[in-house]
Amino acid sequence: MASITPSQPVREALARRVTSEPGPATEVAERQRAENAAEQKGELAPDRVAIALDAESQRFVSTLTDTSTAEMLRKYPSESQLAYSRAVMAYLRAQMGK
Repeated sequence: MASITPSQPVREALARRVTSEPGPATEVAERQRAENAAEQKGELAPDRVAIALDAESQRFVSTLTDTSTAEMLRKYPSESQLAYSRAVMAYLRAQMGK
């Protein structure tokens, strides 16, 4: 039975492909890994978590803010998710009003 191995040009192409520069997905993954490592070390310590009800979408929104810089670090749900929920609620209100 014959062995299935790639030819020399194919092996060289694969070797070049593996050692090429990282793509955008790799860069994003590395950045997220570094952020997670910083959070675990305590370098990125948020001071304030706020939870509020968005009246239009009827969803709770949590925001994580660093009070020393007043920078919002995280928001859940995102603004696009809230916009979708607002649109759905507006549609439901219109249907109930008929």
